[in-house]
Amino acid sequence: MSERVNRAQEEAGGYERRFGVLCALGYVLLSWAFRFDMPLGEQIASLIYPLDTFSMYAQAPTPQVSHLLIRDAEGTVYPVTAFRSFDCDEPVTAVPTRCSESRPINYLFADLARHIERHRGAGTEDVALVLRTWSLRSGAPATLASDCMVSHCRVAR
Repeated sequence: MSERVNRAQEEAGGYERRFGVLCALGYVLLSWAFRFDMPLGEQIASLIYPLDTFSMYAQAPTPQVSHLLIRDAEGTVYPVTAFRSFDCDEPVTAVPTRCSESRPINYLFADLARHIERHRGAGTEDVALVLRTWSLRSGAPATLASDCMVSHCRVAR
C-alpha cells in the first residue's frame, strides 16, 4: 500500500514540475509577443519583466539633453501633445542634420514624431517645432542652452 502512495506522490510531483515549466514558457512567450508589437523591431530580451534593466531611469548619456516642443510667435513653449492637428513644412521622422548638436531621448522623440504624423490636419496658428536643449550639471538646475528649428508648422488646438 505504501508503495502505491509513494508512486502517486512521485507522479503528482512530476505533474507539478511540468505545469511549472509550462507556466514559465507561457510567460516568456507572452512577454515576447508583446515586445514584437513595438515599432522598428525594438524588442530586446532584457525587456522581459522581471529581467528588465529599466534603462529609461539611467542618467542622461551626455551633459545636454533635448526635447521636441512647440514655440509660438510670442516665444511661449508648449508640449507637442497640447495640439490636435499639425501641418508641418517638413516631415518629422528624425533629428535634422542642422540639429546635430541636439541630444533628444530617442524613444521620446519617436513618440512625439508619431503623434505629429498621426494628427495631420489643417491648422490656423503658425508655430515653430523646435528641439530645445538644456545643459545638465550635477547639483545645479538645468539651464537653457539652445533651440534648434525642426520645422515650421500650422497647428490647431
